[in-house]
Amino acid sequence: MDFTELPMDLVTEEILTRLPVKSLMRFMCVSKLWLTLISSRYFTHRFLTVPSPRLYMCLWDVNNYLDTEILSSAPQAANTTTTTTTPSAFLVDHDLTTPRMGSHILQNLGGFMCYVYWNKPRIYNPATRQLVTLPFKNSDHMTVSPGGKKIVSYYFGYDALNHKYKVVSSISVHLKQNMEVISSENWVFVLKGGRGSWKKAAPTPSDFCPHVPCKIEGLCIDGVIYYMALLGPFEYVFVSFDVKSEEFNMIQVPRRDGDELLERFQNVGLLEYGGKPTLFDQTNLKDKGVVALWSVEDAGSKKWSCKSLVVQPSQRHLVNTITFNVKGITQNGKVLLIPKDFLFPFHILSYDIQNNDMRKIEIRGIPDRWFNMDEEAEVCVDVMFMDQSESVISSDFVSSLDWTERDNHDTYIHRSLPLSVSLSIL
Repeated sequence: MDFTELPMDLVTEEILTRLPVKSLMRFMCVSKLWLTLISSRYFTHRFLTVPSPRLYMCLWDVNNYLDTEILSSAPQAANTTTTTTTPSAFLVDHDLTTPRMGSHILQNLGGFMCYVYWNKPRIYNPATRQLVTLPFKNSDHMTVSPGGKKIVSYYFGYDALNHKYKVVSSISVHLKQNMEVISSENWVFVLKGGRGSWKKAAPTPSDFCPHVPCKIEGLCIDGVIYYMALLGPFEYVFVSFDVKSEEFNMIQVPRRDGDELLERFQNVGLLEYGGKPTLFDQTNLKDKGVVALWSVEDAGSKKWSCKSLVVQPSQRHLVNTITFNVKGITQNGKVLLIPKDFLFPFHILSYDIQNNDMRKIEIRGIPDRWFNMDEEAEVCVDVMFMDQSESVISSDFVSSLDWTERDNHDTYIHRSLPLSVSLSIL
């Protein structure tokens, strides 16, 4: 049968969605029909629903910011390509190291890696190795008095209904000694007339207070960005930002015994659980094998619920000697725990909170040099799990970005060819 006689839905559903991004980029040159199909929003979102688990790792030396490496790995076992099976090991198969990229991975947003490097928000497509840098949000107008400190944070969001991406910048000034908040502002990066710029957020509700972000990672659920912030030494909140309406709100975080200690929230991670923003509190994980899940049940009435989990006795050895960071949750409800220290052999934990089952996942193939650094080096590691297909996203925001790195402070945006056309082939 001639290829042109194949039903288009068969080509789309059974063939194209199973191909890697590299091949799709080439096939866009076959014809105008294929170019239109592969760059369409329908195909983009259909492609993202095909399971393609990968683990991305960033390694860097705190004392040498130029020494950074980005690695990509895939499940090593042949039977772990479904979202219901936890692989026992991932094997590094690609080096994605790119200049001006590294440090903490802030978010996985529809197949993109979001982070900040040299105070600039950056978005990276690991499938195509394309990098875009948004302009730095200048904050010189906010002065810092003696004993004070200024923090500029960035959070990324996506409104799937309207296919819009936005970036929020929170700028705050506080006293270092007692964490008293002096002032704060929120800005939104928007695209207009082919140019991108920062605009100050619209007036906020009367109960929206000056705050200091206390976690660099953010979260986006159903078009709403969430991040954790501090109102004072003993008061924490969720800050929410609706990508569509651009409205900010605050939700008070419940307090328990011990919350007066600022160090307490170093053991708390922000994740999505059951479609709700949730705090994963592992304060008692190492000593008692207990975690607490605090979920926002109703954002309007600002009601919370709490669920406690006790690690199985046979799995306590996985957590009683190592301190972990919380690094998100997979689509099928498995929380990722990353060791704070870089260990050999390096591994992470996958905690199925629905079935209270914890598994160890070893990361193999990391270059030996990271385990044999000299005494002056301080190696840090961050990990991002992606259980969606690699991104070929075409959206009004991202497809208009200029994916050529620039170092000046001029605009980084132009409306020319769509992203899917201008990407280079690996």
